[in-house]
Amino acid sequence: MKINQTIIRRYLIFTILVVVLFSALFARLYSLQIVNADQYQESAETSSFKTIRVTGRRGMITDAESVVFAMSEDIYNVSFLVTNAEIQSDKRVKELTPAILKTIEIMKSYGIEMKHEFVIQRNPETDLWEFNFGKGISEKAWEIRETYWYGNHYLSKSRYPTAEDCYNFLYKRYFLDQVENLDEETARQVMAVYSEMRMNIFNSMPIIIAENIPFEAVQEISSLTMSLPGVGIDVGEKRVYPRHNVASQIIGYVGPIAERDNYATELKPMGYQLNDIIGKDGIERSMENWLTPNIASRAGSRVMEKDNQGRLTRQMSYTQPTDGNNVKLTIIDSYQREAERAIAANVEFTRSEQEKEMFRDRWRSNNKAKLESRDFLEYPLKLASTGTMVVVEVNTGKVLAMAQHPTYDLNAMVAGGKEVDDILLDERRPLVNYAIQSKAEPGSIFKMVTGLAALTNGVLTVDEEITDEGPFMKYTTKVEDAPTCWIAKGYRKDHANLNIVSGLSKSCNYYFYTLAGKLYGETGSTLLYQYAAQMGLTTRTGIQLPGEARSIVGNQTSVYDPTVSVNEQETNLPLLIAAKIKQHLQNIGASYGITYDDKRLDACIKQLMDMALVTDQGKWPDAMRPILMAELNMTREMVWLQAVIGEIWYALNDLKWGGSMELQLAIGQSITLLTPAAVARYVAAIGNGGTVYNLSIIDSIISPEGEILNQYQPSIFGNLDSAQPFMPYIKEGMKGVVDESGTARRYFDGFKYQNELWAKTGTSQVMIGGIKLDLENNGWFVALTPFTKPAEIAIVVLIPNGKAGAEATRAARDFIGWWYDDQNKFTGETPVVPGNQLMP
Repeated sequence: MKINQTIIRRYLIFTILVVVLFSALFARLYSLQIVNADQYQESAETSSFKTIRVTGRRGMITDAESVVFAMSEDIYNVSFLVTNAEIQSDKRVKELTPAILKTIEIMKSYGIEMKHEFVIQRNPETDLWEFNFGKGISEKAWEIRETYWYGNHYLSKSRYPTAEDCYNFLYKRYFLDQVENLDEETARQVMAVYSEMRMNIFNSMPIIIAENIPFEAVQEISSLTMSLPGVGIDVGEKRVYPRHNVASQIIGYVGPIAERDNYATELKPMGYQLNDIIGKDGIERSMENWLTPNIASRAGSRVMEKDNQGRLTRQMSYTQPTDGNNVKLTIIDSYQREAERAIAANVEFTRSEQEKEMFRDRWRSNNKAKLESRDFLEYPLKLASTGTMVVVEVNTGKVLAMAQHPTYDLNAMVAGGKEVDDILLDERRPLVNYAIQSKAEPGSIFKMVTGLAALTNGVLTVDEEITDEGPFMKYTTKVEDAPTCWIAKGYRKDHANLNIVSGLSKSCNYYFYTLAGKLYGETGSTLLYQYAAQMGLTTRTGIQLPGEARSIVGNQTSVYDPTVSVNEQETNLPLLIAAKIKQHLQNIGASYGITYDDKRLDACIKQLMDMALVTDQGKWPDAMRPILMAELNMTREMVWLQAVIGEIWYALNDLKWGGSMELQLAIGQSITLLTPAAVARYVAAIGNGGTVYNLSIIDSIISPEGEILNQYQPSIFGNLDSAQPFMPYIKEGMKGVVDESGTARRYFDGFKYQNELWAKTGTSQVMIGGIKLDLENNGWFVALTPFTKPAEIAIVVLIPNGKAGAEATRAARDFIGWWYDDQNKFTGETPVVPGNQLMP
């Protein structure tokens, strides 16, 4: 039989196709099993196993004698873990929801709050459901979080556009509509657990739904394991501060990573995960890299096998993590506690004295005009409510105590709740470290700088005498504008024939005006500013704490720096001057029916201020006119009016540093603002004879095994070599402050250690609402001891609105008395570093 050629061709084509297909199949198998076998084997292993990061404990923070300020301890947490398949299964969800409800019920019985808040909340004003993806975040961040949330909950925004739509769907999805007598808050807690699990579903890791539960709760939940699917007990870590509020502003606290912590750019590359805890303030923050166990180099791992549902079944390998390192401070616990007690008592006593004084007829009579002109609704009276005290070792710069009032409980900051709200809403701002972040005019404690500047620059000799002659007329022709000493005219004879020793002990302003005049001269020398800079008063102290402010010493750049904008100046004086000129120009414009654009006004004012610095005052009017005409289109007639030019001239006059300002600088007034930490460095330099040390609050970094990884050494900022011959005279002058002729004599009469003390008081005037009241003055006191042998410690006390420097003496006196009396410095019942972590 003859075979059809068409059929033969079809069979041939079919055979060729089969051969080609099988050839491709064999080639692919060869690639899989021979060529790329290792690659696919690794991929298979990766998909079958889950590597879980394991971290150790955060390092401890201790004082110089190994008393523990911060440590971590184990706690029990309630965890929840389900797979994506389980959460998608209606049957499984019907089992999980009762388990979550039972867990919430158990937690409530022990007073434990659930950890997570559901992002859908009811608005108390509108009673409508709304999303809350975070407060104060940008629109873009909100959009990202919203998209992420919708995606992880498998919800379509077009189908469920509102929070209420999403809430109603999830309420039924989790079968909450089948639960009897379910209150709204509990329903939200259930949804919060599911929501948190969904947001972390592909991590194959349990989420924590309740933290730090009591052991009784652990037992109850453990006994119900079979009826609580997905619920478990995990061991976690809690940061504990055994000393509670001691040194709280130094130690700081920890908290979860926030958006402002730059997780993606800074923390994640180091190995942090988004749910880690980091230092938020104080040493916890500044020493984060040493303390943390979360960076990649210290983290361990656990490799777990996964089943086909994604559940972790067994451990395949384990790498031990490394604990964070321990930070040992220079602070001594007993010093710190005594300093905190002393400053708190001083503040409370001073305030009580102020409250008595303000109700005395004599004080009211003396201040009648000021009291009547002050708007106390807008500018309420400010009395002592805060204070700070710093104790420094003069020969190293080590900080032995840095106390303040008020303090706060660090454990409350970690735990959260109402106590945190009270801390945050406290008008005294206890979270601020006053020693490094607050600034105040120093008053007379600056006079040692002025004296040394005059002596070392050769404009004063140690024997040269100066007599208080009343108004100091060097830089003014008007007696009423001339500055005078604080002493009453009838007692001016007590300030006659003063040398550097008696000038300091009697704190005569006229004496230091004279020195300022010699230093500043007729040419406007900056010798006084330069010497203050050498003493470390224009730079940060180098202390290892976050957020240290830089002190300001008065000079032209501090008054106004033309190289930066008005808003970026060191002080607010240029802002006040600019506002004054702006209001004047707006008033001028209004009188002509003209409204000036804010942007043009600001540009005009900046040009006027810049001009004032490079033009002689006599030529200011001629220089102002073209600026006003060009920037504001003022007519020629307008710019020649005294009513236009005059007010601007007077405002700009305050912008230029001159002899009058230099006089105020010499006595610690003007725009000079110092931090207590900067003052402590400067006073310590006087105490040791002229070496300016950077401050240090870290003694060493210790490994978990007790090895010293980093021993901090004293760091020298500079040396006042030319001052050394004059230091004995400065010392004698400061000794006189607390003797029978000094400004603080009555506060140290009968004090047991009066002969071992050399010191200086400082009172700086404070203007509030345009009025200066003596009760609102800042009070400074600085002291060094011993006197009969080389000084060991320097003490600085600042009480803002504390009436007078003499009022700040009590804290220093109490501390010095304790320091001499209690030689053992017993620390009491305090936790110490255990076993193999004992610090040297």
